[in-house]
Amino acid sequence: LPSGEDSDKPRSLRFTFNSNTTSSKPPDEIISEIIKACAKNGISSRAQSRYLLECIWTAPATGGPSKEASKFEIEVCKLPRLNNLHGLRFKRVAGSSADYKDICEKI
Repeated sequence: LPSGEDSDKPRSLRFTFNSNTTSSKPPDEIISEIIKACAKNGISSRAQSRYLLECIWTAPATGGPSKEASKFEIEVCKLPRLNNLHGLRFKRVAGSSADYKDICEKI
């Protein structure tokens, strides 16, 4: 972590968000719910830091050509100038953008 950053608090970032990806719940509770949603949808997740998850989804085998696994990050961030409101920042790392979009909508 760069000096002066507090890992006990989510980063304060400007990013595109909507009502589906914001919450007034505590950030630890939000992370817990994301982990449950990932497990429910067959997505493996592991913590990169307290508020950042690395997620991997592999398409079920259908007998056709195998698809590349989708790898993405979900980070809980504090929304600037909005007191006690947190948002989810999604970032695709690898895999098809169509699969990534479908997966993010499920979560």
